[in-house]
Amino acid sequence: MNKISKTQIDNLLAFIQPIRLRESSKGVETLLEATESDKGRVINSSAFRRLQQKAQVFPLEANASVRSRLTHSIEVSHIGRYIAQEIISIIQNDHEIKDLAFDKIIAFINTVETACLLHDIGNPPFGHLGETAIQQWFDKPEIKKIIDHDLHEFDGNPQGFRLIRLLSGNDSYGLNLTCSLLLSTVKYPYTIDEKVDGKIGLFKLCKASYEDACKAIKWGYGKYFPLMLIMDSADSIAYSMSDLEDAIEKQIISEEKIITDFSSFFASANIDTQNIFNIPIQEFNSEHIKFLSFKTSIINAAVKEAAKNFCLNLNEILIGDNRTDLITKDSDIYNVLNEVFSFAKENIYSHESAEKIELAGRNIIQGLLKHFESLMHLSQDQFNCLITGKNSEGVGPRKLKLDFELRLYRCLPKNHVKKYTYCVTIDKTNEILYRSHLIVDYISGMTDDFALEMYQLLEGIRIQ
Repeated sequence: MNKISKTQIDNLLAFIQPIRLRESSKGVETLLEATESDKGRVINSSAFRRLQQKAQVFPLEANASVRSRLTHSIEVSHIGRYIAQEIISIIQNDHEIKDLAFDKIIAFINTVETACLLHDIGNPPFGHLGETAIQQWFDKPEIKKIIDHDLHEFDGNPQGFRLIRLLSGNDSYGLNLTCSLLLSTVKYPYTIDEKVDGKIGLFKLCKASYEDACKAIKWGYGKYFPLMLIMDSADSIAYSMSDLEDAIEKQIISEEKIITDFSSFFASANIDTQNIFNIPIQEFNSEHIKFLSFKTSIINAAVKEAAKNFCLNLNEILIGDNRTDLITKDSDIYNVLNEVFSFAKENIYSHESAEKIELAGRNIIQGLLKHFESLMHLSQDQFNCLITGKNSEGVGPRKLKLDFELRLYRCLPKNHVKKYTYCVTIDKTNEILYRSHLIVDYISGMTDDFALEMYQLLEGIRIQ
């Protein structure tokens, strides 16, 4: 085992700093105060609370035992904290680096935990089909005539950064989180102009903020931030395992089927069940292991694997040029987690209880966009008339026959309109882009049930 040096650890912990893009109104903060304040800002934000009514897998689920995005995020934060603590334990015990400052250790763990709480904050209603609905809408030729920008690659990740950096809070700094935490949330540190393939992690409008955060703590632009890797691994460990448990709760699958199917897989794949579950393969059946033990054993093994590989690859992680997988493909636990995902995809994600509502959700999102599209067809002067009550010639919305548009405009959150106005004041040339984001900000911020209610209202299906 290659020994980690004290210098490497110092370099890692040096990226956790109490620096914000705007100084806290409290003034000077200690490192611990800053990271605890970050967590408080997140859990007290309305965007975080709204996750309680956004689906993890099963939209509009009445059973409170089935996970929402909120309960999933709390579970991910627990696993992220567990990985961070395990990393510190390895550093102190296996690498014999004992003289680590207490405040830096706790700040490291706090920042990972809070990044995990934020990892789904930008997700729209109805999960990934909600994302796809927005993407497809802005990819239509008639919409591209109005605006051809990066909203056709809308994703919960760049929307999450936009939300915490701008939309939440009372001023243009959003929640004004520490730069260390901001970078810990960016899974794909590039815009549409910079990506090679896959998803984007930043809208072009947010690029400058990301650059400022990198400069503030001396991290390289476009590099993969070390704490983000922990957050991403925690999410990967959590989501498929919890989806199995939700499927049991909804009686889509049984505990016995899970144990039986995985027993066959472990035998065929030569998985060392003794090492992961403390049960030899010949005894791996529903009599000797229950789902709770199955789940916790996998999570514990995955956490230890992620922490071990973080320490083994620390030098490369500190450089940040490549995305380092903390659970490597040659490990048993990788194969187990991969099989968990495959099992969930075959038995849960394709189940009609999830698919039918997701299909309806797609139509709900696109239906909302269809109605709010009328606001995008207005001239800048007309739209400003809705905000101020008069256009440049002093004429009001009613005389301009904008009664329907006025009512649509009044649906938009006042705080979002305030952020739109601020951005347009600074940059008038991109007004239609800011207006498009304003509409997407509103719709993507909806909970599943509110999106359904608003869609029914606009369609005339219900009147209250």
